[in-house]
Amino acid sequence: MTANKKARQEKLKKMLLDKKRKMWNDLREEFFNKLGREYNEQFDNPQDLEEQSLIDLIEDTGLAVADIRREELTKMDEAIRKLEDGTYGICENCSEEISEDRLKIVPLTYCCVNCQSKKEGKKPTL
Repeated sequence: MTANKKARQEKLKKMLLDKKRKMWNDLREEFFNKLGREYNEQFDNPQDLEEQSLIDLIEDTGLAVADIRREELTKMDEAIRKLEDGTYGICENCSEEISEDRLKIVPLTYCCVNCQSKKEGKKPTL
């Protein structure tokens, strides 16, 4: 592996791990701190059917958000695995390197701007 490629791999690895750490921290903050304090105190003892319905809605929404976050974290783990295999940051369509700028914006992407644009039927902007 060339020095340039190794430096790119290290940079991308740091970016992915930082993003994953931020995702976990956001999830922890959102659920354990915000929802735990605000909603548990407010709805400890629902007074009527409407309050119980609201509690159910909040719980369902929280579960849906948690599921979305879980999927993102699973994709992040897959990206880290690909990085270790040496395939992260390589377009799955044309096998060219995906630009670091694109990976910073969309770290879980699997194709370059040109291939994504072709897929969407647009002209590439970068």
